[in-house]
Amino acid sequence: MIDLHTHTCVSDGTDTPKEILTNAETTKLEILSITDHDTTEGYKNIKELRKLFSGIIIPGVELKAFYDGIPVEILGYGIEPSKINVNRDNVFEMQIDCLNEFKERGRKLGLKFDENIEVSKTDSRRKYASFTFADELLKHKENESIILSIGPMFTQTEFYRIHASNKKSIFYYDESKFGISIEEAIDMVHNAGGLAFLAHPLLYPYDKDKFEAVEDIIKKYDLDGIEVEYPLFSEPDRNKLKELAKKYNKYTSGGTDYHAKNKPNIELGTGINNNMNLDKTLIEDWLDKVTTI
Repeated sequence: MIDLHTHTCVSDGTDTPKEILTNAETTKLEILSITDHDTTEGYKNIKELRKLFSGIIIPGVELKAFYDGIPVEILGYGIEPSKINVNRDNVFEMQIDCLNEFKERGRKLGLKFDENIEVSKTDSRRKYASFTFADELLKHKENESIILSIGPMFTQTEFYRIHASNKKSIFYYDESKFGISIEEAIDMVHNAGGLAFLAHPLLYPYDKDKFEAVEDIIKKYDLDGIEVEYPLFSEPDRNKLKELAKKYNKYTSGGTDYHAKNKPNIELGTGINNNMNLDKTLIEDWLDKVTTI
C-alpha cells in the first residue's frame, strides 16, 4: 500500500513529521510522500526520523499555481527538498490581505463573525484565510440561511474550493497576484530534480467541463503526470483520468490528501471509509526515475 499525498503540521496538517512516519509504519505503508503546501520544511530532520519508517520515502511538495486565474496545485516527487524555494513571507502577506477581503464581503452579506480573527504562522488550522474564515462562519447558526443562499459550505475545504477559488462566488479572491504560474511551479520541481504532477485535477472550479480543462492543462504544460487516484473521485472519474494519462503518455500517481485532525474523515493510506488501497504498480514506471530516501 502506498500514499503519495499527505500533509504535516508544517503546512495545514496536524501530525508532526515524526508522527506521520510513525503512523505510516503502523499502517504498513510501503511508500510514503510528505507533500506539504509550498514548503519542504517537513524534510528538515528526515535523516534523524528515517529509522521510524521501514518503507520508501519519496521527497515531495505541493505547490500552488494558477490556471486562468484559478488556483491549482502541482505535486513534485523525487525532489531535492533544499531546492524548493517559495516566498513564505509573501504567502503570509497574501493570507492577511485575503482575510481582510473576506471580512469586508461578509459584512456586506450580514454574516456574523468575530472581527478579531487573524491568520497564524504557527497554528495549522489558521494558516490560511479561507480556513480561518470558514471555521468562524460555521460557529454561528445565524449564518446558516445566508450561507445556503450563496452555495454549500459545510467544511473549511468546501469554502476554499466552492467560494474562495471560484470566480463566480462573491468570496472569490484572486491569489495569482501573489503566486506563481503553472510553468514556474513545474520548472521549480524539475530544477529540484523531480517529476511534476497535477494534483486532484477534478476538484478545481473550472469555467468549463472538468475533463476538458484537465486535458487543456495536460496539452499546454510540461507536466510529467496526473494524480488519478484520490478519495473524492468516483471509479468512472478515476478511469477517465487514467485514459487521459495514457492518451498523452503521462505518469500516474495517487494519494489520500491526509491532514490528520484537519480532515478527520481521511485516514492515511486508506482514504475515506477504506475507499483507497493503492498498490505500488500505479507508479512502477516512474519510481526508479526519482530520488528516494
